[in-house]
Amino acid sequence: MDFGRARPRRDAGFTLLECMIALLLLATSAVILVQAQTAAVNMQEDASRLGVATMLGRQLMTDLELLMEKEGFGELEVKEKGDFSDDAFDSQFDDYRWEYEVEKVDLDIPNLSNLMNLMGGDDDDDDGGGLGGGLGGGSGAGAQPNQLEQLSGLGVDFSFMSEMLANYLREARVRVCWKIRPDRPFSFENEECLEFITHLTNPTGQVTAAGDDDDDDDAATPTPR
Repeated sequence: MDFGRARPRRDAGFTLLECMIALLLLATSAVILVQAQTAAVNMQEDASRLGVATMLGRQLMTDLELLMEKEGFGELEVKEKGDFSDDAFDSQFDDYRWEYEVEKVDLDIPNLSNLMNLMGGDDDDDDGGGLGGGLGGGSGAGAQPNQLEQLSGLGVDFSFMSEMLANYLREARVRVCWKIRPDRPFSFENEECLEFITHLTNPTGQVTAAGDDDDDDDAATPTPR
């Protein structure tokens, strides 16, 4: 035997199984990175659209408040809608639309008998009559009738105040919607909306008659600046 000759060695390298495992890990990492990047882009786009809708909604709400202050309140509810595809925006917001509603606020004021009960007008055990007794006498034996009881005897009710106060308040809702898929038309499934709600006050308390609203239809639609 020739012990001086070196035994040939097998060349070092990767087996087919090792290469397949490495490719599998690389493909999985690439898929995860692509999905994460896509999610980040979508979130950035959603945040951008939400920011634009907020800007447009605030501007439309400001224009609506100025219009209601100028034109005053009307007896009828106001509902308008439109889009931003005019020359003022140079077709930058064609994927957005707007709508607003101005409606009366229902005020529920308790009638006089309930108010008397809350103020202690029916408490026979207390000589002072609670708060009701402080308004001109108690309700016990020999006590003088208080002012609320006198008004109740005259048939006075506070329900008329609801209609009077309704002339001073309106609830305004402004809604800005945008397309989820810009290449498709507006639809219930293809849009998201952002809504703004505020309450408008009418210091004068004057309400325009329904017939006068028809003459000012063009002026009743605020144009976003």
